[in-house]
Amino acid sequence: MKLPFATFSRFNPTHYPLNLTRLPRAQRRIGEILLDGNRLGPRKTLRSWALDFLKAPSAIIAPWDHIESVQFTKQEFPAGVDRMNPSATVVPADEEWLLEAAAAFRSIGYKAKALPGLSDMGVPFDHQTGVIPNDTRGRILSPSQDPAKAPAGHVHGLYCAGWVKNGPKGVIANTMTDAFWCADTITQDWLANAPFLNTTAGEETSTGLGWDGIKEHVLQKGVRPISWADWQRIDNAERERGKSRNKTREKFTSVDAMLKALDA
Repeated sequence: MKLPFATFSRFNPTHYPLNLTRLPRAQRRIGEILLDGNRLGPRKTLRSWALDFLKAPSAIIAPWDHIESVQFTKQEFPAGVDRMNPSATVVPADEEWLLEAAAAFRSIGYKAKALPGLSDMGVPFDHQTGVIPNDTRGRILSPSQDPAKAPAGHVHGLYCAGWVKNGPKGVIANTMTDAFWCADTITQDWLANAPFLNTTAGEETSTGLGWDGIKEHVLQKGVRPISWADWQRIDNAERERGKSRNKTREKFTSVDAMLKALDA
């Protein structure tokens, strides 16, 4: 937001509640940054940029095989709609807006793809939306069950978080918070003795073997397991790597590099 060579135009304050403290921490922080903008002012820089919401692209004007402008249809919230409600939607307004442009980029976010073998594990996947069906708390649900009775349709021991759970929306702070919620859900299920991965078909409780129940199968596949002590060593190694770069940590970018830290 504070690029020395480009001005970020301040965000339209009507898109946010007057009292930002009503928002969750992550949204409140984003709101503060957007509303603050760049204090350099438009006359102090040669370039400027902005985030313009409530505008739906309707046409790209390119009369001579190159873009001249993009046409938008303005959007608005219906009267009486609570903008703080996450399910609130907008409707087209009777107004068009033209933006001069020399280029246009398609940016709709990441769409998850099903991993090979998911269906064999009984994990459903919505290929249209790129989302694994879940109960909003991270429990993966079988389509043969009623999600309203969650966790009744829970695929034992399997959970999801982030964009594969919610679709491509939110920033790192959102996905991080979502991962915390998912971890809380796993803890709740564990303490409630809910069925986990070692549960056989038709059983309502797990064997209680945990890692010991699948260890032999994992080792037979040639997979190297990582223990909690191993993870702590990797964590320490990343933190040491970060010190020389004045960072909290420098993450390993490949599994091979991560495993080499354990063998050092």
